[in-house]
Amino acid sequence: MGIFAQKPKITQRTTSAESKLPGRVQAQQRRQVNSILYLQRTTGNQAVQQVLQTDAKQVEAGNPVVTGLVQRRPSSKELKQRQRAKALQAADARTLLQTSLPFVLERMTGEQVQQMQRVLDAAVINPDVQKEYKDLYRQSIVAQSGSLVMRDPKKVRRAERAMESFIPVTEADKRIRLDFKALLTTEALQPTTDNPDEAVYLEKVWQTLEARGVWLRFAPQLVRDPEEPSRHFFDPRTFEAWLSLGPNGDTIPTEAGRLTRKALLGTTEFGAGYYEHVHQGVVQSALEKETRRLLSEIESGVMQHNMLAKIRRDAFFGVTEISDFLGGADFPDRSIWDQPHQLVLKAMDLNIGGNVRGSQAFLVAAAILTRNAGRLLSEYIDDTSSGAERAVAVLKVVKTAGEVAEVGLAVTGVAGVVRGAGRVVAGEAGAAGATAATGGSVDAAAEQLVRQYVAKNPEIAGELANVRWVPGPRGSVAGGVKPGSSSGAGTGWHSW
Repeated sequence: MGIFAQKPKITQRTTSAESKLPGRVQAQQRRQVNSILYLQRTTGNQAVQQVLQTDAKQVEAGNPVVTGLVQRRPSSKELKQRQRAKALQAADARTLLQTSLPFVLERMTGEQVQQMQRVLDAAVINPDVQKEYKDLYRQSIVAQSGSLVMRDPKKVRRAERAMESFIPVTEADKRIRLDFKALLTTEALQPTTDNPDEAVYLEKVWQTLEARGVWLRFAPQLVRDPEEPSRHFFDPRTFEAWLSLGPNGDTIPTEAGRLTRKALLGTTEFGAGYYEHVHQGVVQSALEKETRRLLSEIESGVMQHNMLAKIRRDAFFGVTEISDFLGGADFPDRSIWDQPHQLVLKAMDLNIGGNVRGSQAFLVAAAILTRNAGRLLSEYIDDTSSGAERAVAVLKVVKTAGEVAEVGLAVTGVAGVVRGAGRVVAGEAGAAGATAATGGSVDAAAEQLVRQYVAKNPEIAGELANVRWVPGPRGSVAGGVKPGSSSGAGTGWHSW
């Protein structure tokens, strides 16, 4: 009984002692937690201060600093993989980019550089890991009979542990989408000509860059085998890096990584598109077509003029003079075709340079001069009745020259009409060209166009600055010149 009586006391004392112990333990744990939190705060503040100081030094040095991003600290496993990769002479991402694309490297984040380095490390580590695994797995065989194989479990586990160093890499890891806006130079997408088609196309280039992006791509380089020069192989320790349009698109031939105008238009897709939509675009094509068309009509007018001159020379003495006097006719001088011919050649020359405004002004001026020259010759034919066939040929020159003038006025002012119909029809609504055609004031619109061009380009438009704008003979675009309205004195109308 005594023994049992003592047990409750002992139990009570033990319970009392145990009840005091948790309080001490909890207090001690709180002190430890507070110490850990203090260390974490101190370490974190020091790390933040170190980052800020590093960023400040980068700013002072003129190097860009990516803000708002926290670079992940590599794990111990990744550090070991990096050391192993260095031992195997893996390519270094920063060295590769600094050599080939330094402008890109300055604008990449730490995560992007790490992604690239991971792929470069995998190129040398994975083959080594696979070889080690195969050797260990082969060594794990302790007995074999036919298809039955017995392996040492310890060696199998060792082989499996070796595979833990394998770096999984996908095709998506071998390309990195960059911020193309940070790589664009200021002049890259600025039009260099006054061709409106160029501005439209460069806007399409911007939209394509936004939709498909600019990507950094890298792959092992094909090198020559030093032991067998005729053999080439992809060296996992030698990589090449380049930029492409889209993840699998055309290579962008850039210098240092800058997206200049030369680099963008050097890309196959953009270069071919520029040729198709600008060099061979609707504006350039219309000007080239109308220039050739007008040149052909000038040659036709000169031919008809020469034929009439020959008829006059071959006639008996006094016949042509009496005929001209009775009909009130005045045979124009051959020089009326010289100036429009010179102006159309100048229009062709300016069109080669890509600046359509100058080509447009010279073409319109040449067309008006050609139309008026044709009217003068048509008037002489009407007054002398020199032949219906010849009159029709000259009227065609007049009509075509008038149409060329209207198209020339509309080629930039009413681009929609040119794109939709390929030609301007008098009476269509639009800007300056169509309005001039509707109001019958092609001459006034042409005069305004040329004066504006001369004011902006006095050094180029010397031939136009001396042109004196006067209306042509009264009549319709197709001819119908009234008799007796020639320039007189037998010299013809030959200058403005």
